[in-house]
Amino acid sequence: MIDEFRSVEAESCYFPASSSYKNRNTVGLDDRMEELLDLLIEGPTQLSVVAILDSIGLDKTAFTAEAYNSSYMKHYFDYLAWIPAPYHYDPDQILDIVAVILLPFSMFSKIKDKDYEMKKIILGEYLMTKRYLIVLDDVWSTNVLDVVQEILPDNQNGSRVLITLTQIKMITSFQLEDRENIRLDLVPTGGPLRATYQGWPFLILYHGSISLEENIEEVFNIPTGNLTFVCCKLPFHLKLCFLYLSLFPAHLEISTRQLYQLWIAEGFIPDNSEATAGKYVEQLINRGFVDARKRRAGGTINTCSVRGRCRPVLLAVAFKAEFIFFSFMDPEGKSRKNVKPINVFEKQSNFACLDDYDSHMHSLLYFTSKRDHLDPIDWEKICRMFKLLRVLDLGSLVLIQYPSGIENLFLLRYLKLNIPSLKILPSSLLSNLLNLYTLDMLFSYIDHTTDEFWKMNKLRHLNFGSITLPAHPGKYCGSLENLNFISALHPCCCTEDILGRLPNLRNLRIRGDLSYYQFLLSQNICRLSCLESLKLVNESKMPRISKIILAEYLFPHSLTHLSFSNTNLMDDPMSTLEKLPLLQVLKLKQNSYSGRKLTCGSDAFPRLKVLHMKSILWLEEWTMGTGAMPKLECLLINPCAYLKRVPEQL
Repeated sequence: MIDEFRSVEAESCYFPASSSYKNRNTVGLDDRMEELLDLLIEGPTQLSVVAILDSIGLDKTAFTAEAYNSSYMKHYFDYLAWIPAPYHYDPDQILDIVAVILLPFSMFSKIKDKDYEMKKIILGEYLMTKRYLIVLDDVWSTNVLDVVQEILPDNQNGSRVLITLTQIKMITSFQLEDRENIRLDLVPTGGPLRATYQGWPFLILYHGSISLEENIEEVFNIPTGNLTFVCCKLPFHLKLCFLYLSLFPAHLEISTRQLYQLWIAEGFIPDNSEATAGKYVEQLINRGFVDARKRRAGGTINTCSVRGRCRPVLLAVAFKAEFIFFSFMDPEGKSRKNVKPINVFEKQSNFACLDDYDSHMHSLLYFTSKRDHLDPIDWEKICRMFKLLRVLDLGSLVLIQYPSGIENLFLLRYLKLNIPSLKILPSSLLSNLLNLYTLDMLFSYIDHTTDEFWKMNKLRHLNFGSITLPAHPGKYCGSLENLNFISALHPCCCTEDILGRLPNLRNLRIRGDLSYYQFLLSQNICRLSCLESLKLVNESKMPRISKIILAEYLFPHSLTHLSFSNTNLMDDPMSTLEKLPLLQVLKLKQNSYSGRKLTCGSDAFPRLKVLHMKSILWLEEWTMGTGAMPKLECLLINPCAYLKRVPEQL
């Protein structure tokens, strides 16, 4: 793979960075927006499409979003929906995406298991009486347009579809009014070009400052070289991380927590540190390849996304370097046998071709929101054929029972499975997969874990719906010094013996009957001297008065983030929490406090930046002493119906 990068780097020298590409800017944005709004509102009564072409100097997604969020749209259309266009063609998936966004949940839940034709009929009937605006962002193929045209009804009341086109050459399959196919050199800059596609009226907008042909040459030819050139000039540690982002669709919100774990498992982060991975993302943001979508209160990035302009080129470079394989990029499967380190499956039918893939594959990821069931035969093939796997992420695919043969994948560093029926973590997994860094089974609720768990010295990230850990067996096992994240730990595990063996745990979510385990929790959490984030979620099988006494808790002074849910605290929590010296974020979520008064003392919460109070139903009075919360930046109160006023100090 490194040789491929060197080859690509040599080729990239013929594409010096274009000054015109970097210095292009936009003018007259207000005029462009006014024109777009006019086309959406003042156009024909027939269902029609407004297409915005990708162009240098215009962020087409941001431009479209500005129109979508305008008050004009909200007043004119009865229904608005923003739909990310899938990057591969699957009619059933497209219909499901449209239906789940447009239909009321109660209606969709009744039809989700029906066939394609029935879903289409029900969706059409629901929209027939509504004037709607549907936005499809980043459309790559006319196949998507074919399906959308088929499933959306034309109710002759001015409904619109607004699309952004990444693959500009798609419009050569559109026809002008004289029935001639569009030529790129005839597309005007500025005003709309009227065209049709399969009888569907289109209004095409191109707002580039150069001709469309020049734009395509610069965007899709030279920038390929530019981006390749820039990629090859990146420090080596950033090259792989950058190309890895080709896995994700443009503008998709990517959880940085998941991304960091994947990068670490792939071996891209030299010190296996999430802090280092976070610095890499910041560098990619500063270089203009990635957008920060959401940040946590402390300023660290929570979600990010690949910029729309980058992904087409990113895919091409990654595919050429044989770094990654997508089935939609090679429909005939001619290159499946070539060694590709990372293979991405976008639909379940891809598993039928497992025999065609090279056995040296080391990463297999399945990206889709559909919760289909994995055929046991396909699982058996994965375990038998791909014994060198380091990353196995089957996403939302449901496994009916714990899969046999997983012990063969002893090189795994990252394992994500969806096994709702799993209640026991078997010793075959724990004793054989000793190289695991990340074990993610969010939909599994584990009642019993065998002692072999304490042999997993490399484990860093443990994510379950709930997990019960075993007592430490004593001899032959040490502490899990690399484990820094657990969600969600059963409170019965909060013993001195267990928590004392997790010296570097930084993020912990505890979920269960916190009242019943009051003593364990209050006395032992303090043993986690590196703990930064703690989430306490109370779940009692029997309704009872809360016996959670926060004043008895010995919280570690390292805490920066603290969250409570359903704890129904009877006593004012502020007198205890205000003493935490480093606390920056405090979230009192639904039913966390049942009292009527909150009191913050003088100079309380010296570093608190974010305070959320949600559904504290009986709160009436809130007072603060002098100098309390001097660094507060964000206050969210929703809903606290009886709270009469916020303190004057705020």
